[in-house]
Amino acid sequence: MTEGPPPVASRSASWSTSGLTIGFIALVAAVISPWIVDSISPPTKTIDAVAVDVAVNIKDQLVAKAKGQEFVAKPKDDKTPSIRRWYPLTTIGIGLLGMCLGVVGFTRHEDTRMSASAVTIGLAAIVFQYFLLLAAAIILILLIGFILNALGIDLPSF
Repeated sequence: MTEGPPPVASRSASWSTSGLTIGFIALVAAVISPWIVDSISPPTKTIDAVAVDVAVNIKDQLVAKAKGQEFVAKPKDDKTPSIRRWYPLTTIGIGLLGMCLGVVGFTRHEDTRMSASAVTIGLAAIVFQYFLLLAAAIILILLIGFILNALGIDLPSF
């Protein structure tokens, strides 16, 4: 009687699965971050409000100088942490956590594909935070190149 291959002990991929799930959450948070930040953050001041603040500041400086006093600027009330500061850092931290769980799963000899996927998705969440900035920089460089080419300006080649 021929026997098949010996049964393989199946290892659970709980660390890798957790890392993959957390990495997906971080990736979704990174992808929707421009909309989340804009919808939750307080509205910025209009140009009219800024102009009024500058005019009041100049008036206060002139009044203080006319009285012979030293002008002391009012401190800004910007003590509250802004969502524009902590949201990207939180997304990066969650992506890093997904990567770390994928590495732990790899070191525990869990399924290599699950571990690699967790690390890749976590890394993608971190990279996506800076993707829009990189894309804007590339578009700006290309636009400058097209304008210089249209004007007939040749850049020196190295």
